[in-house]
Amino acid sequence: MIVFEGWPKQMLFSEMSAKDALKTTKERMSKYQDEFLERLTAIEVDAHWFRRVFHTFAASFLFYYLLPEGELMNDIKIVIPIILVLCISLVEYRRLRGVLNHQRFFGLRNYEKNRPASYLYFGFAVVLLFLFFPQQIAIPCILCASFTDPIIGETRYYLGKKKAYFIGFFVSLFFFLITWYQAEWWVLIPVSIIGATGALVGEARKLRFIDDDFMIQMLPAILLWFVWQVTIAFNIHILPPKIILPI
Repeated sequence: MIVFEGWPKQMLFSEMSAKDALKTTKERMSKYQDEFLERLTAIEVDAHWFRRVFHTFAASFLFYYLLPEGELMNDIKIVIPIILVLCISLVEYRRLRGVLNHQRFFGLRNYEKNRPASYLYFGFAVVLLFLFFPQQIAIPCILCASFTDPIIGETRYYLGKKKAYFIGFFVSLFFFLITWYQAEWWVLIPVSIIGATGALVGEARKLRFIDDDFMIQMLPAILLWFVWQVTIAFNIHILPPKIILPI
């Protein structure tokens, strides 16, 4: 009779080895998963702050009003912004058509994968303000998009929507006050309130096909434009002197 005394030991050893290998594999997979999530979170945080920095950087667009005046320069100040927006529109068109991979566009939100990105709306609004609105209206609207929007976005995480919008209203109010500070008090106060309210509504009201980066600029601009036109009809001039003059 042949007795295989080594078999139970070998089987036990093999079973333990398999369990150890499975345990080691699970530990490694868990470690890789944690590392992947950490990297993904880091990328998302970087994209988040990239969008915030982009917003604040947009305030530098106001150098447009420092450009010297003249027949040729005035034409350039019209043509160049239009060309830039058209180029961005072309890039967005190619991205939405799938010609350009959306993963190459750092900072895009998930909902922007199948619709124009917010920077196109932002740029389009800025160009409209430059070309069709006086700087007394355009400047505070651009500043609201540059600073009020990210301030509301950040404070909303910590203080809730109501307090964030409350803070955002007074930040916007400040921008209109400093732009219109040379106006009469009976003009300064209502204009600032109307402008700040328009900016807040433009930011808070989420529309499907129009980004809040567009609305936070254009809604207060349109409201103040109508106020301006109504006062002109009554031969009342409410626009204060320009605060940025060409060099």
